[in-house]
Amino acid sequence: MKLELGIPVWLLCGILGAWIATTKGRGGCFWFLTCAVLGPIGLVFAAVVSKKSQKD
Repeated sequence: MKLELGIPVWLLCGILGAWIATTKGRGGCFWFLTCAVLGPIGLVFAAVVSKKSQKD
């Protein structure tokens, strides 16, 4: 994969992963970095992680 295509794809994976994680109550910054480094594999991890339980 060329660098001109790879960097935007990995950044997009990071943004999508952070969005998915924050909708589940998880930390967006951690998931952005995780998904940006792992790419599509990180998106799968973000999608299958469980929602964070609300403790009252």
